Amino acid sequence: MKHQRIYLVGFMGAGKTTIGRLLARRLRWSFNDLDEVIEAGEKQSVPEIFRAHGEPYFRDLEHQYLERLSGRPNSIVALGGGTFTREDNRDLADRTGLTIWLKVSFPKVAERVKIDGTRPMFQDRQQAERLFESREPAYRLAKLHISTDDRAREDVANEILEAISKI
Repeated sequence: MKHQRIYLVGFMGAGKTTIGRLLARRLRWSFNDLDEVIEAGEKQSVPEIFRAHGEPYFRDLEHQYLERLSGRPNSIVALGGGTFTREDNRDLADRTGLTIWLKVSFPKVAERVKIDGTRPMFQDRQQAERLFESREPAYRLAKLHISTDDRAREDVANEILEAISKI
C-alpha cells in the first residue's frame, strides 16, 4: 500500500472510531481519534472547549492537532465530524494520506447518537439533520466511500482493507 496514513471522515455515528481501531489492529498501525487527542492535549472536553472559546477557536485548534498527526507514519486517524469540512484540513489529509468517507444515513445516525444536547453541534433532531446535510458535500470529496449502514464493523473493515490493497 502506498499510503502511510488513512483518515476516516464522516458524520457522528458513522463508526470512525470503532472502524479505525479495528483497522489499526489489523494493519498493526497506530490509531488516533482527533477529538480524543485534542481533549488529552488541552485537558478539556470538546464541549468544554466549544463553550469556553467558541467553534472558530476549536476549528483552528483541530487543524493544529491534525497537522501534528499528519506526520505520523502507519497511522489511522479518525477525524471529528466537522474536520473535513474545512478546505485546509481536506488538503492536508489528501496530501499526507488516503481519505475514506464512512457513509451513514441520517436515520442510522439518529439511532446511534443520542440527541440530548451533550454534543455541541447536535442539540436537537432538526439541527442535527441540517448539519448532516450541510456536511455531506465535503465528505463526498474523500477518495474512497464506504457505507456503514446495517453492516457489521468487521465487514466494513474487510471492505476497506480489500479496497486499499488495490490502491
